[in-house]
Amino acid sequence: MSRRVQMNQRLFDLPILRGWGRSIHARRIASEPRAQSTATRFFRNLRQLEVLQGPLAQLADGRAPLRILVAGCSFGCEAYSLASYLAVTFPQLDWTIKAFDISHEAVAIARRAVFGAKHGLADPLASEVRPYAERLFERCGEVWAVVADIRQRVLISHGDLLADDLLADGAFDIVFAQNFLVHMDDATAAEAFARVVSAVKPGGALFVGGMNLNSKAALVRRHGLIPVDWEIEAIHDNDEMRRSAWPWGYWTLEPIDRSQTDFTTRYSTIFRTRGATEA
Repeated sequence: MSRRVQMNQRLFDLPILRGWGRSIHARRIASEPRAQSTATRFFRNLRQLEVLQGPLAQLADGRAPLRILVAGCSFGCEAYSLASYLAVTFPQLDWTIKAFDISHEAVAIARRAVFGAKHGLADPLASEVRPYAERLFERCGEVWAVVADIRQRVLISHGDLLADDLLADGAFDIVFAQNFLVHMDDATAAEAFARVVSAVKPGGALFVGGMNLNSKAALVRRHGLIPVDWEIEAIHDNDEMRRSAWPWGYWTLEPIDRSQTDFTTRYSTIFRTRGATEA
């Protein structure tokens, strides 16, 4: 975690200042215009993906092909990071990733699959991500290209989540819908949330970091999703891009607060849909 994130967290965790931070953030939510963003980076929250070796291990046990959707994929950083994690951690697993974004420019970059710092790749050989970066990339001069076998399993397309015929109901074991719902107003985010929930198979998983926490908690309850209570605080604090700027933008992420009565629903970013026998 960056020094700035640690400083913000220490400051706004103080009881005397916690309310002040929320007040500033609430004013930002009320006053700042929403704007879609393609800002992203590779290996943004590997801790989150480790749930596939924990509570979600059954989804990656190899008994059936794993089908994953990444909505709002931007330049493809999340989809390719996930692909490298699967390739390293579950080398025998049969998996495919479908990813889409509303930005034609971002989709073109994701399909080209050649990256540098401009499109979310800083130091690909940093110690904690090195095993995944070495599996994912080959060096091409000053940039890095995604290796062919992974590119073939990550299918990138243009798409609008709110288009009527974009998603098939219950088609995916896991759906990622991260870091774009926060840029929508509440009504639009609620419609988009319903679309991604409907795309998850019964008993599947939805990853939904990067959303207004009050709205997310209400929608989780509305759709009967089951929060995954696993490493919530570590995953929350690993979101440096949003944590570092709290509370100065509508898209930022508050310090975790264990006094919240809906702590698990509010701060978890991973949810299960109910199985067929539970519906």
